[in-house]
Amino acid sequence: MARVFFDSIESSITREDLREFFKRAGEVRGVMLVTDKISGASRGFGFVEMASDADALYAMNSLKGSSIKGGPIRIEQAKPAKRGK
Repeated sequence: MARVFFDSIESSITREDLREFFKRAGEVRGVMLVTDKISGASRGFGFVEMASDADALYAMNSLKGSSIKGGPIRIEQAKPAKRGK
């Protein structure tokens, strides 16, 4: 569960902005910001890999309802990826 899902962010927010935001809750191992394949623009959602399940849980609880760079961010537990049949 060390992965946290986020969405509803402004398109101008960068991976580094997200890294700094989530560092308030613990060690960040990686940030994946989903972008449009053609334009390269942010699609407004992605995942953060925290160092531990405890850090991920703390991030979800302590940062929920926060804003980043003046805009909202929605945070929840990342669901396992669905695999093909």
